[in-house]
Amino acid sequence: MVDSNMKHHFPCLWLPKAFLLLSLLFLPACLHAPGEAQLPAARLNYLDTIQKDMDVLVPDPRHPDDPFVLVTLREAMTGARERNGGIGACLVREATGEVVERGHNRQYEPYFRSDLHAEMDLLDRFEERMRLARSRNPGDPTYTDPRAATGLVLYTSVEPCPMCLTRIINSGIKKVYYAAPDINGGMVRRFDGLPPFWKSMAEGMVLEPARCSPALSEIAARLFRPMHVPGAKRLEAQSK
Repeated sequence: MVDSNMKHHFPCLWLPKAFLLLSLLFLPACLHAPGEAQLPAARLNYLDTIQKDMDVLVPDPRHPDDPFVLVTLREAMTGARERNGGIGACLVREATGEVVERGHNRQYEPYFRSDLHAEMDLLDRFEERMRLARSRNPGDPTYTDPRAATGLVLYTSVEPCPMCLTRIINSGIKKVYYAAPDINGGMVRRFDGLPPFWKSMAEGMVLEPARCSPALSEIAARLFRPMHVPGAKRLEAQSK
C-alpha cells in the first residue's frame, strides 16, 4: 500500500528530471560530437582518400622500415582525425622488431598542449611506463642509466623539429628514422645549427630518412601537408 503522502511527492521527484532531459535535447550538437565530427567535410574527405590508399598498402620486403613506418602513419591518421597534427611515431626494439610504444600529435585536442608533438607524446608515454631511475653511485654494480636506450629505434612520420630532436637526444635513443622531410621546420637537415652541448650529446646517433617505400613517404607527406607553410616547394628545390 502506498502512503498517501508519497503520492504527492512523486511529481517532485520526476519533474526536475524531465526538464533536465528536455533541455539536453536542445543543447548544440557540437558539445557532444567527437573530434572527427567537428572536422570540415573537405578535411574528412581528404583524410578518407588517404585512408583508402593506406588500406591497400603492404610492407615491401625490399624496404626494411615499411612495417614501422606504417605504424607511424596509422598514428598520424589518428592524430589528424582528432583535429591534431597528422604526425605519428613509434618506438621499436631493434633485435625483435617489437613495437614497444606508439604516439601521435596531441597538441590541440582534447585541450592545447604546446609540447605534445608526436615524438614528445611517444617519449612521455614510454618514460612514464618505464619509470627508470638513475642510481646515485656510478661505481655501484647495480647502477642504472635511464639514458641507456641501447637497442631502441625511434620511427616518426615526419622529420623531427628542434624541440623534438633535442628531446630525443636527451632520451638516449641513438637511432631515428623519419618517413617524410620537413623542409621548413625539420632539425635533422639543420643538425649543424645545434648548440655545441646538444651536438656532443648526439655524437654517434643515426638520424636518417627511413628506408621505406616511396608510397609510404608520400602518404606521410600528405598527412603532414595541411601544416606546410608557403614556400615549401621553393625551399625544397633549393636544398637539392
